Amino acid sequence: MAVLMEMEFEATPEQYDAVENAVDGRGNPPDGLIAHTAQDLGGRMRIVDVWESPEAFGAFAEARLGAAVTEVMGADGPQAPEPKFTELHNAYSG
Repeated sequence: MAVLMEMEFEATPEQYDAVENAVDGRGNPPDGLIAHTAQDLGGRMRIVDVWESPEAFGAFAEARLGAAVTEVMGADGPQAPEPKFTELHNAYSG
């Protein structure tokens, strides 16, 4: 069953873009990602994704996202937020 994944963290849009470029989500989409969105909240970013499962997001975070965040934000960057998962009835992208 697909899940909605939500999280917020301190970052500028430029920092988010640098992490996104390092991860290469568009050119090399992670396994299990159905859809990705990012919203600038003025000093904080809000991410709302649809994933095949929480485990698929966890594998991506461990294999690719964590290293990209450390590369951009440094080892002393903000702590990784706990994602919130909500089970969905249906999800697809066009």
